[in-house]
Amino acid sequence: MARNRKKEVKVKKTLLTIWFLFLIAVATLGFFLYTKRKAIKEDFQFSTRFSYQTNANQDINALIITYLNAYASCDQNLLKECVTDPTQFDDMTNVQSQSKIITAYTNINCYTVNGFDDNATIVYPVTNISIIDVAATPLDIPGPFYVVNQNGQYLIENTELSEDVKAYMSKVDKTDDIQDLYKMVKDDEDKCAEEDPAFKDFLNRLK
Repeated sequence: MARNRKKEVKVKKTLLTIWFLFLIAVATLGFFLYTKRKAIKEDFQFSTRFSYQTNANQDINALIITYLNAYASCDQNLLKECVTDPTQFDDMTNVQSQSKIITAYTNINCYTVNGFDDNATIVYPVTNISIIDVAATPLDIPGPFYVVNQNGQYLIENTELSEDVKAYMSKVDKTDDIQDLYKMVKDDEDKCAEEDPAFKDFLNRLK
């Protein structure tokens, strides 16, 4: 009986030791994750699992979709309504040239990151593009855009950005999640080039 009790005490002590070590491990992991989360928030002003959200703001989605469709259709009035400085579209030469090449943007998904300013959002639109005389519709990222909220209206900032905003956007652009977006688009581009000779010739002409 005494031997069994000693054995039971020994087992209980072992279990208590294991449980104590487990609690320490959980506490350590929790502290590490909290510290990492805090560092991300302080550095980039956001604390989501990914550095972006997907189609999180329907008003921003509508703005980007309207802007890209207006660009493809060369709609001067609509373009002016989408930006902070409408006068930049007084001359439509560049838009007209591009609209002769890229004729449509479809399946537009907006990946967004909090901007440097409280009222701003960085938008990475991932979209299929239609190219003249090309059957393939590869993915593309026509951006990023810096979208600001002016008196409740979302607009694309098309004036010169401050050096602080540029530096912030450059830092965000280098995050792993955003780089994964670029890789996804590049992989799709490579696949389309393999399957569509016309698209491959188009890419070669851009080099």
